[in-house]
Amino acid sequence: MRSSVVGLVATIALTLTACTNPAPEADRWQPVDLPGAGRVVTLTGADDGLLVGRYDDSAQERASLTVVGPDGSSRPVAMETRWEWAGREAELLSVSEREGEVVAVGGHRAGAHGNVRWTVWSGDLDEVVEQPQRFEVFGGWDAGGLTGTALSQAGPVILGSWAARSRQGLDVAVWTRDGDRWARPTRPGTPLAATATRQPSPGAVTDLPGGGLLAVGWVTVLGDRIRDEAVLWTAAEPAGPWREVSLPSTGAGTQRPMAVDCAADHCVVAGSSDEDVVLWRVALTDDGLAPARARTVLPDAVHSPAPTIRAAAGDVDTVAHGEPARGEQPGTTRVVRVGTGPEELSVTELPGRLAAIATEPRGAVVVATTTDDRTRTWRRAP
Repeated sequence: MRSSVVGLVATIALTLTACTNPAPEADRWQPVDLPGAGRVVTLTGADDGLLVGRYDDSAQERASLTVVGPDGSSRPVAMETRWEWAGREAELLSVSEREGEVVAVGGHRAGAHGNVRWTVWSGDLDEVVEQPQRFEVFGGWDAGGLTGTALSQAGPVILGSWAARSRQGLDVAVWTRDGDRWARPTRPGTPLAATATRQPSPGAVTDLPGGGLLAVGWVTVLGDRIRDEAVLWTAAEPAGPWREVSLPSTGAGTQRPMAVDCAADHCVVAGSSDEDVVLWRVALTDDGLAPARARTVLPDAVHSPAPTIRAAAGDVDTVAHGEPARGEQPGTTRVVRVGTGPEELSVTELPGRLAAIATEPRGAVVVATTTDDRTRTWRRAP
């Protein structure tokens, strides 16, 4: 249904508008307590409610999943770990759910070289079981990293990057599942491949409401003027073939989509355009994907090489942006509600670093932020 992609990473919300006037809906983001120990690292909209992923560094098995129902009731998802050096210490990166099926990806940085040891769980909303893989499946000399996971009608996919066969950089890579085994299907010459003049980079992946998969990212064009161009990749099945669609250019030198989420009739793509946070709305039509021109939702907001940007699609789309903490200053999260009209944007500032965002079955949006000592979660009614 939805996939939640996150990075491995003041008690009053201050609400602003793009013109710095107090917003009339300042009290719409309400603090909410989600059950579980440890900090929230993933949020995933599920058929049964909200699937909450946490990381507790004091627990023997640090990752946990909890289903929170629309009525506030909760129940844990049993997590069977089988790999002591990964599953027991892993922090969840991405959790996807579709019609009760669940796939989760997590990692733990360890070893002499400090590389991430990735692992994956598969199952349902009652139990997920770790599927240990050979180290070289997700790691090794050619590994570039993992970005997220998604579940489509045709099966699950993990998105990441891997050394190009041409040795001209990193390809965008996908892993598909066959039983308990995960592997990268070979389809030479796809738009996911790196060449001497183009270097693709993955941002995020999700499933499409009508079936199929949608990944977002950017292509670094190498030439007299090096630039990052925003793109989509779409496929009917996890193994492909994948097709590339260019997003309308903002004219900036650096355009990097980092988040994607879909509603019934459209998808929302969010990312950076130089120092701005921008949103592309992609209509889902009978003829395919129809991306609209980017809209700047947070001007002059990106001031680090690794911002956290997340999105949630709905009747009103939501984009969240966070910057890393600087010295003694704690990180902050800014959340923007974006309708289809030209109305003034309402920007809400929440304390803490952005951890995750998701839409509940009834349309409410939940955002999780983290400070050094605690996780805070916030809900806004549709």
